Amino acid sequence: MTAPGPSSAEGLAATFAALGDPRRLAIISRLQDEGALSVSCLSEGADVSRQAISKHLKTLSEARLVSSVKSGRETRYNLEPARLEAANAFLVQVAAKWDQALQRLKLQLE
Repeated sequence: MTAPGPSSAEGLAATFAALGDPRRLAIISRLQDEGALSVSCLSEGADVSRQAISKHLKTLSEARLVSSVKSGRETRYNLEPARLEAANAFLVQVAAKWDQALQRLKLQLE
């Protein structure tokens, strides 16, 4: 069975569910700012254990927001922007529909 595409309802739901945790958002932000990082690097300065960071990375990986590459004994995690771009496109579309609805309401009230 293949995973849902980034812009399918299931793919978007998985993306938003994975992003619904402040620590996972922080991980995404660090990967965006710093590039590929190991669990050890992501754990530095965190107020949770390496095991907790690993669990968050598993969730992000299952949602296809991050990918991993093993290099020797170290696994480095990379941001996969396609899911974020699809989520952003969805939110832009929703915002445009709301803007149109508000404009119609404004015209009716005038």
